[in-house]
Amino acid sequence: MDTKSRDYIVVDGIFHAYLYITGYGYSTTVGASWLAPLVEAGEGVSISFHFDKQSKEKILAKISQQTMMNRSRMRDVADTRQDFEELDSAIASGMYLKDVMNRQGEDFYYMHTLIEVTAGDPETLEHRVTAVEKLCVSVDMIARRCEYKQEQAFLSMLPILYLDPDIERKSRRNALTSGVAAAFPFASYELSDRNGIFLGLNMYNRSPVFLNPYDDYKYTNGNIWIGGSSGAGKTFTLQCVGGRLRQQGKRVIYIIPKKGHEFRPRCEQLGGLYLRMSPSSPDCPNIMAIRRKSLDTYAGLKGLASRDDSVLADKISRLIIWYSLQKRDLSDEDRNYLDTSLVECYRRYGITFDNTSVLNEDGRFCEMPVLADWYDVLQSSADTKHLAVVLARYVTGSASAMGSRNEIDLDNKYIVIDTSGMPDDLLLPGIFWATDIANDLISGAGGQLSALISDELWSLVGANSNPLAAGYIQEMVKTIRGLGGIAITSTQGMQDLFSLDNGKYGKGILDSSRIKIVMQMEEQEARLIQNVLNLSEEEVRQITRFRRGEGLLCIGYNHVPIAFYATQKEYDAITTSPTDLLNRNIKNETV
Repeated sequence: MDTKSRDYIVVDGIFHAYLYITGYGYSTTVGASWLAPLVEAGEGVSISFHFDKQSKEKILAKISQQTMMNRSRMRDVADTRQDFEELDSAIASGMYLKDVMNRQGEDFYYMHTLIEVTAGDPETLEHRVTAVEKLCVSVDMIARRCEYKQEQAFLSMLPILYLDPDIERKSRRNALTSGVAAAFPFASYELSDRNGIFLGLNMYNRSPVFLNPYDDYKYTNGNIWIGGSSGAGKTFTLQCVGGRLRQQGKRVIYIIPKKGHEFRPRCEQLGGLYLRMSPSSPDCPNIMAIRRKSLDTYAGLKGLASRDDSVLADKISRLIIWYSLQKRDLSDEDRNYLDTSLVECYRRYGITFDNTSVLNEDGRFCEMPVLADWYDVLQSSADTKHLAVVLARYVTGSASAMGSRNEIDLDNKYIVIDTSGMPDDLLLPGIFWATDIANDLISGAGGQLSALISDELWSLVGANSNPLAAGYIQEMVKTIRGLGGIAITSTQGMQDLFSLDNGKYGKGILDSSRIKIVMQMEEQEARLIQNVLNLSEEEVRQITRFRRGEGLLCIGYNHVPIAFYATQKEYDAITTSPTDLLNRNIKNETV
């Protein structure tokens, strides 16, 4: 043992430093588990608590005597002097102690708190001691170092019920039974779902957070909503969550309206299918293709006889919604014309309202019409010719690649549909196109666990959308749980999210998402969701101060701040930091 240093002692090559909480260094009022932050202060930090119960009769006599003396002194002190307030506070404390001990039967204790910090070298030790001092300040406690008393503190930490007299005097604090009981520090803050995916670390105590959104015993639904300002880390978090779900065997489908190229490296890393939807791209699956054999998905899940509700009628209704996103002033007459033209278009391919007509004799889907076929039907009648104008762009115009018969295998379990290449006037119908495909794949998966992940949700349910499309998205988010899936949505435009129909659809999707993650936001944006998520003023301030990659996990009334983490392999595939990319290029050139 080496005891020569003022700041530490060395025992078997390990450096030990000691601190104590001063007798005046505690909060006057405390809540449950108020010493828990010290127990979970981190690696190399240990706590020792000493409670010395005192005789109630002796303590009450001392309190009464001291209170009388303070009252006498107070008569001779002017009320403008500082010690007048100190005497008044001491008298009030004495009266409180007497009242609680006499009427509520509580006992009186002397409390002492020692903190031991260990490390393998002096530099690490000093860093940890400083961190402990800052932690104590953050929880309204004052810690002092046991300078020149390290050996005595070491002996006081041993489980032999001995305290050095000098340390005992400096660390003595009065406490009642309720305060001692509330000081019990061994409270658990962990969030660790069975079979969950790793999200990051709990910022309260640095414990790992594992979340299983498919645990329907714990969560009424597993839908996740992520909100935050630009650059807060929403895209990074979405890719981490989606990639980890895929590694667990779930099917993952992304719909990305902005910056879709950021998802491509991770997609290729996992062997996924990257589809870039744009006017010049052949990656656009045929929107008119029927991909479901039955609408009665629940029959297969519950062993019931399948109903014969027409898949063609369902496809026609969705095609009309897609069309209405490009021609906003559709009259009822025009809607009827569109409905009739689609029935005729599919009839020419032998497809009727009988579900068996969509299949060949070998059980595979028969050949489906394309937008050019619908265009021809509309052009063939003078009453519907004006409606063909919208489709002309997909048939003879610049977007003809999108309307072609693109045969794409969609059986991949990790699909990224990137619509960021769509021009502004086609972005909304393009996102709906992608959503329609994703809905078909998830609904026809037969209960296979899946996740639909949509970035920038405001573009479909915000001010620039229409009620038909917004209602379709809202209904899909609500019903996906019954199909063995979850919907993960994110947005940065909180005002846009609540714009359409007074926020009816945005609020509906928030209400349908049991799990919510709020990343860094400006105060104005945070105020918009404060009442929706029952956030306190402190949590609102916390949200505005989050750094990139940090967020508040909200599940009902349980709110936990989390720092999201990625593996190095994930980070290399996901990062868009110019500095990281430049360093990587330099490293590759050097190699």
